[in-house]
Amino acid sequence: MEYFESIQKFFSNTTNKRPLEGVRVVEFAHYILGPNIPRLLAQLGAEVVKVEPPPRGDRWKYASMWGGRGFYKGMRIDYLYLNSNKYFLGLDFRKEEGRKVLLELVKQADVFVENMEPGTLDGYGLGYLQLREVNPRLIYISATGYGQFGPLHKLPSYDIIGQAESGIMDTTGWEEEVDELYRLPDYPGDWLPSTMAVSAILAALIYRHKTGRGQYIDLSQAASLQRFMYQLVYMSATNKRLRRSGFFDPFAKASGVFKTRDGKYVAIAAMTEGQLKALATAVPRLAEMDGDRWKTYRAIAQYVASRDLAEVVETCKKLGVPAQPVMADVDILNDPWRWERGSVVRIRDRLYGEVVVPGPVVKMAGYDLGVKWVARPVGYHNKLVLRKWLGLDSGEVDRLVERGVLGYWDGQLGNTPPPGWRAEEDPVFQGEKDEVEAGA
Repeated sequence: MEYFESIQKFFSNTTNKRPLEGVRVVEFAHYILGPNIPRLLAQLGAEVVKVEPPPRGDRWKYASMWGGRGFYKGMRIDYLYLNSNKYFLGLDFRKEEGRKVLLELVKQADVFVENMEPGTLDGYGLGYLQLREVNPRLIYISATGYGQFGPLHKLPSYDIIGQAESGIMDTTGWEEEVDELYRLPDYPGDWLPSTMAVSAILAALIYRHKTGRGQYIDLSQAASLQRFMYQLVYMSATNKRLRRSGFFDPFAKASGVFKTRDGKYVAIAAMTEGQLKALATAVPRLAEMDGDRWKTYRAIAQYVASRDLAEVVETCKKLGVPAQPVMADVDILNDPWRWERGSVVRIRDRLYGEVVVPGPVVKMAGYDLGVKWVARPVGYHNKLVLRKWLGLDSGEVDRLVERGVLGYWDGQLGNTPPPGWRAEEDPVFQGEKDEVEAGA
């Protein structure tokens, strides 16, 4: 018991410090693949400035979900979370004066993140070859569908395209029963590669610490997703194609997703011979199925269909057979285990009020890696960022606004402060206080 209590104390006693404090990041990204990289760095403590051309900025904030739903107090819901813990600068880099401001920011930066079409930023003098001349220690990462070179590098890509190109989609569905393939929902083609990118950036920071040299990282969405797959190895070794398995685990003695008497779903996986024998003490005729996957599935399905979810889960628990309910969003939101672990957290954002968001992807002893604040409209931190990074005063920022170098949001749904917000009463917007300062 002492071990578990000690481990729990590691995470209950945290400081306000974070591992990447002092690391500065300039983000030039939109949609999900690019912005998720600096989001993770920001959770680890990096100071991230998201640069957006005013007034519209990152177009993802306007993408409506399911026919116009999905906005919260003027901002797209997932955009709030995807761009948490960042500072927002509305800068027109297409103007020469704006480009110069950006170069000054790059001089102060450790990491530059972009996911524009290959060659776009090079055309504006902001590609890796140009920025390494400004800052040789810079770690520059380009995240695109197919990378920066090769026959596909100019093609556009989104999550569903990455899933198709990587081979992941070909593993979905059934081999015989239903001749269909499926897109895995909620953009794993963006979330997974961008999470992998963070490990490359951390390696580059360590390398720079040892050598003083910067680094260029070329992330391909499709190629990164394909790295999760081992089908090609199997094909190479056997000259055979791996069959699709639907919701079966091909390594399990018996597995699947089953509907209960009370209309719920439960996943069961008897991975070992011992677990299968234990399950057979409850499921009639299971021991007679002799390895036939579909007969095994139907026997378990018939058993589960005659019992409520709680009974099935409790029986499997007693038998030592892994089984868990298929969780819906409402189940996750109300699950005490997730709140205890910090998998789901409720924050009180200074602008948008109470928001429930996912917790950090990992727990790290001694550190609170959670969300400090959610996204802001285009240009919200203009005065704060340029004061902190370049030493510009409020008047100089206003003059850049008058010349169209800096700007703010356009007021459209998806890009507005919450109702009732007053600029003159907001010290962070005025550049007088930081988001992280107490009482800001």
